[in-house]
Amino acid sequence: MHFIRLENLNIEYNLSGNKENETILFVHGLGANLNQFEKQHEYFSDSFQVLSINLRGHGESSFSYQPNQPDFTLSAMREDVIKVLDHLAIEQVHFVGNSMGGNVGYELLKSHPSRLKTFTTFGTTAELQKSKLTIVLMRTMYKLLSSRTLGSLSSSSGNTAYSKQLIKKMMSQMAKSTVLAIIPNIANFNYLAVIRNSKVPAMIIKGGKDQEINKVIGSTIEEFEQRGNFQLRNMTEAGHFANLDNPEQFNQLLEDFYNNH
Repeated sequence: MHFIRLENLNIEYNLSGNKENETILFVHGLGANLNQFEKQHEYFSDSFQVLSINLRGHGESSFSYQPNQPDFTLSAMREDVIKVLDHLAIEQVHFVGNSMGGNVGYELLKSHPSRLKTFTTFGTTAELQKSKLTIVLMRTMYKLLSSRTLGSLSSSSGNTAYSKQLIKKMMSQMAKSTVLAIIPNIANFNYLAVIRNSKVPAMIIKGGKDQEINKVIGSTIEEFEQRGNFQLRNMTEAGHFANLDNPEQFNQLLEDFYNNH
């Protein structure tokens, strides 16, 4: 693992493969970390440069001091990603984001589209509206439950022994203060116009068992289909963490997509 110093925080990242090759960037979701993509590093490092990042407040990407109101907005995380790419002299990436990591990707698609060669999300929607009551209830649950309990509950989103174990480990290690700060920033957003105005080749990998996201992803898929230059790929037996439930199928879908772009 490596670190980049960015003003008042350090960003941890994993970089493998040959720097002369195209780069794939993997970005995790809320409470997870870059260890989610170990199988992707193993698979793609022979033919790509592979980069995964711990978003601020996740893993070892932590503030060096505690400001009163740390900035956990999606736009702040987007700029962290850009600064890491600039530091590593990476001009363009194949972006892959899971859950909140996909939302960070939409921020990149909005403000830095030239940095994206392709755009892939899984377990992500471009449009979400949660009520204030729902946000309060979510934050209350995270306050009351221990990290170990939250990790155990989160593991149910996995569909194999491997995915359940890694999800539990990642979620048990998350900083509750980070989660509490981020929740209000990912409860209401709308990137449909960003999709409409974009030209970057895109793919959505849809986990058939990702019930919560599948309830709200319809408008995202419709917008991409109307825009064109888009692929929808289904992993029927995968859930929210599709790359963990079936790494082989997930990797093959990405490889096929990249072979055409």
